[in-house]
Amino acid sequence: MGVAWSVLIAEIDASESSSVDEAECRLLFGDAFDEEMWRSAPKDDAGRVTKRTLLQHLGWPSEVFDGRSGTREEARAVNDAAETAARGTPHFYELSPDAARDARRASYVHSAFREDFEVSDAGDDASATIAFAAWRPRDRRTNPSSPEAPLVKPRALYLLFHGGGWVFGDAKGLNDERLEEMADALRVVVLVPDYRKAPERPFPAALDDCEAAAAWCETRARAYFGLDETAPLLIGGESAGGNLCAATLLRRSAKKSEASAKWAFANLVYGIYDVAGTPSVRRFGDRRLVETARDLAYFADCYCPDVDSRTSPEVSPLFADFEKQNLPPASFVVGTEDALVDDTVLMFEKWRAAGNGATLDVWPEGPHGVGHFGIHATTKLGRACRAKVLERIGAFLDAYAYRNA
Repeated sequence: MGVAWSVLIAEIDASESSSVDEAECRLLFGDAFDEEMWRSAPKDDAGRVTKRTLLQHLGWPSEVFDGRSGTREEARAVNDAAETAARGTPHFYELSPDAARDARRASYVHSAFREDFEVSDAGDDASATIAFAAWRPRDRRTNPSSPEAPLVKPRALYLLFHGGGWVFGDAKGLNDERLEEMADALRVVVLVPDYRKAPERPFPAALDDCEAAAAWCETRARAYFGLDETAPLLIGGESAGGNLCAATLLRRSAKKSEASAKWAFANLVYGIYDVAGTPSVRRFGDRRLVETARDLAYFADCYCPDVDSRTSPEVSPLFADFEKQNLPPASFVVGTEDALVDDTVLMFEKWRAAGNGATLDVWPEGPHGVGHFGIHATTKLGRACRAKVLERIGAFLDAYAYRNA
């Protein structure tokens, strides 16, 4: 693509024209002009396509246009307030790893429904020890707040790798309430492994742990949680966890094990897929909206201090040859005000171009963490994003059940 999607989206969004003709569209998209999109797009009597159609083609969800995600002005006000509040506070790169971890843990909310356990037979050789947090689906209609709310039989397992720049974050407490909600809404077991953190344990320690967790799920998790043998395995990651999710899938595919094909669906949420930094990271600069470009460079230095290794697909999955991989269909999510927006849209493009099914949701005004943590965790925008993630996964599970009935 001659121009980054984030730039293209911004140009179309800012355009005073409400529609374009074919020549204007070709000029906008350059080498990325999609002949099929143009042929199939609804047109007015003059043969013009609306701005809305173009933005939806580039990933804007329908919720943006029908009001379910709130107004752009509301979201901008939240972002502006967050940037103002961040002035004078320490950057991530100014904190010690332990201080960053303590600050994050101070905000944790622990769920009474969470199960904590440890396995000592993870990995392909069954020799790794991994700690997990898990949420089973429950029927809360009669007793919504009690840990005694009855369990319901899960229809799938979702292995999620948490975020935190590879430096902080935990399986326990970081996302408890949201993952409890996800388990119930989708009727799945949500399983989150802890992994070793940088800079004390740089690459490949975290990836090794995540792959070991995936290998355990492939062979043992269904029996452990009472799932049917044919229940699908889903995998996902958020932020740095998105990086680890993609890299884990690439590793499992490269080993060509029978189990590698058993990951049925991937949910990749605002991940970092080029550790050296995509164009949107460089453009983001010192903007104090969740994290700056320098914060991301600090995380990269912690995780992979060897600069020459950063183009390895295991470090930066965007550099993988996707044509040679056996990858599942995937859902990609990001916001336009996320420094990592290009990471997601470029990864989506490569995933889809290789013949793997993929969907993309790009939320206008959404910063890093939109819908999951931080300033938009409870706004209309954040709630719409979170609901869309559940909708995407739920639609896959419904289709899977129909095909395998």
